[in-house]
Amino acid sequence: MSRNLYIYEEQVIAAAKQGAQIIVFPEDGIHGFNFTRETIYPYLEFVPCPQSVKWNPCREPHLFSDTEVLQRLSCMALRSKMFLVANIGAKQPCEYNDPLCPPDGRYQFNTDVVFDASGTLVARYRKQNLNGKKHLVP
Repeated sequence: MSRNLYIYEEQVIAAAKQGAQIIVFPEDGIHGFNFTRETIYPYLEFVPCPQSVKWNPCREPHLFSDTEVLQRLSCMALRSKMFLVANIGAKQPCEYNDPLCPPDGRYQFNTDVVFDASGTLVARYRKQNLNGKKHLVP
């Protein structure tokens, strides 16, 4: 992951030199793919809800734990003065009395995060799979 983040940093610098205002990275670009629920867990981070808390991971790295990747992405956005969108693995503890809570007590998400040009986390999107359910398109 560190190597991939280094490549991201190079791409952000190159994009900034060209005057880009936003850079969007691909799904699974940081941690790769072909993981199981258990093997991906060490690479997951906590991503707070940006509508609930205003947070700049680069400037406030100790506000939340397990956020090293978010910190690096935030600093990239801040240094380049551009919006940055990246995909990471995220985790969220859940209560055992939650009927949807998995047996291991945590939700795991394939999550896109968006940082503004000051490095502040402004959006979080948790990808949802339809799990084989058919949905009608109007």
